[in-house]
Amino acid sequence: MTDRWMAITAGLICVAAYFSPQVALVVAASVFFLGLILRQPLLLSLGVILIVCSRGSSSLEALRTPLPPQVSGVAQLVSDPEQQVFGTQLILSIDGRRYLASVPMKDSSQVRAVMMGEHLWVAGRATELHGAPEGWTKARHLAGRLQLSTVSSASTVSSASTVSSASTAGSASTAVWYRLANAIHRTLTAGADSFAPEQRFLYLGLVMGDDRGQSELMRFRFQASGLSHLLAVSGQNVSFLLAVAAPVLRQLSQRAQVVAGGLLLVVFALVTRGEPSVLRAAVMAAIALASVASGRVASGIRILSMTIIVLVLADPLLVHSIGFQLSICATAGLLLMARPLAERLPGPAWLRLPLAVTLVAQVATAPVLIALAGGIPAAATPANLLAVPVAGLVMMLGVTVGLLAGLLRNPVAEVLQIPSELLVRWIEWVATKGSQSPLPLLRPVQLLLLGVAVLILLMRDSQRLRDCAAPDVAKQGLKILASCASMLLLVLAVRPVSAEVGTTALTDAATLWVGDCGGKVLVLGSVANSGDLLESLWAAGIRDLDIVLVQPGSRAVGAALEVTQQFHPRRVLSIAERSPPGMSPIGASTWTVGGVQVSTALSSTKKQSTSLEPRVALLGSACSV
Repeated sequence: MTDRWMAITAGLICVAAYFSPQVALVVAASVFFLGLILRQPLLLSLGVILIVCSRGSSSLEALRTPLPPQVSGVAQLVSDPEQQVFGTQLILSIDGRRYLASVPMKDSSQVRAVMMGEHLWVAGRATELHGAPEGWTKARHLAGRLQLSTVSSASTVSSASTVSSASTAGSASTAVWYRLANAIHRTLTAGADSFAPEQRFLYLGLVMGDDRGQSELMRFRFQASGLSHLLAVSGQNVSFLLAVAAPVLRQLSQRAQVVAGGLLLVVFALVTRGEPSVLRAAVMAAIALASVASGRVASGIRILSMTIIVLVLADPLLVHSIGFQLSICATAGLLLMARPLAERLPGPAWLRLPLAVTLVAQVATAPVLIALAGGIPAAATPANLLAVPVAGLVMMLGVTVGLLAGLLRNPVAEVLQIPSELLVRWIEWVATKGSQSPLPLLRPVQLLLLGVAVLILLMRDSQRLRDCAAPDVAKQGLKILASCASMLLLVLAVRPVSAEVGTTALTDAATLWVGDCGGKVLVLGSVANSGDLLESLWAAGIRDLDIVLVQPGSRAVGAALEVTQQFHPRRVLSIAERSPPGMSPIGASTWTVGGVQVSTALSSTKKQSTSLEPRVALLGSACSV
């Protein structure tokens, strides 16, 4: 089968898995084996596509099966526990089905130390899963939500009357591969104990994809600077891992290299909790190792196509994962366009290839990012050039020095981790500055302008223009005209966005007021998700604020703290009688800034008590402070 036909088959398989029409498995298998016997690539491809359709429809049907009213027994953790505001969130597998479970705060201490692959005794009521994105639930095979009434360690199950001690011991045993992966996970985590909390969580995300402790502010900053792919492991981590292991692998025979490399990839995939991008890169690396050992050289497109076929055959619902979609798009773009673009870009060789890789990855993933976030941050290109090479160093230090530090004690471990901590601080600084830059979010129109600008530049330096019979003066004139047109399109695409004058409801509990004279006032209530608030402010063109008026409540105060760290308001005012640290009580005073007036007024409630309520008005020409 040719590379082109393999790529077409992989693409059709992804489409088939996404829609998953019902096909009888017997029919699909018959077509596949008929193609195998007749050695017909068309029938083989059709058979694989039909098998994916059958498996995908069966998986979706299993998710739609009515839920039992009550669920109890020994459950296996599919991922690590994630601490939430009011408890701990788990993804559990029990009786062949997966549930999203929430453990209340009072019971969270029993589950925080448990890791993926380990077991808990649970009992609770199963309900439909509402509110979560459909693609997210499908990719994780979530059948519903489990409202837990009882949760305890699986080691105590023998005391429960509903399960015999013999069956409990067998069902609660953790597989050896999970024990090995969790031991490495715990060692890497212990090695980062000397880091400051924010840097520690970022380090764990860079090295092994553990993003559970990352704050909403950190996630926003990395997303707004186009670096969100660094917060969790990606395919490049596999490349760095193999680069670190290469000196040892080269000492082995070719067959031993394949076996050792395959085992290393399996362990790393388990340590990183089976992230789709890591699975893609690991399978690609395994296929490449096998092809080299067998004496066959396969192209990158062929290896990628085979990887897609293998992964989607194993789990058709994987195509609903955003991480999988981004990984496939980025890899395909790099294989097809990175080197040709690097050859055409101006500048030194050490800059052209990284710049081409960054640009191609953004272009290739643009369709997914536009559907997900509305566009691509304009700061992504410089931020990636500054942060990605450093992230590679952190990854390589993490799997070597980080493991050693986890086995040692402070102060030796702390000294060993100084280089990694400095590199992590650099990445954090790049993300912070990128999110605070005036560069806008590149939406489809701006991306189109940039695409036209790049095409004009490529045409300016094309061989066809150099070989044409026009006079040299005309050629130089065309080049100057093309350069000016490209610069104009570039300026139009990346010009900073100004906030619109008027009132904008950012969320149900946050309102932005922008005056004619540039005053920017944010009124905060009980914000449910501070990350959404930060994104809304940034997308509206806000890079700084004049006044933040905070209403009473812990959520409002928490959101105000993150807004203050990102947008640095000149004044943070509180309506509460007792103002939290860093905030001033507004009381009966009135503030005017850039055409916006801020004050409060007494209001009566149904209980005949009075309270202060915010009053904000646009004053038109009043520009005093």
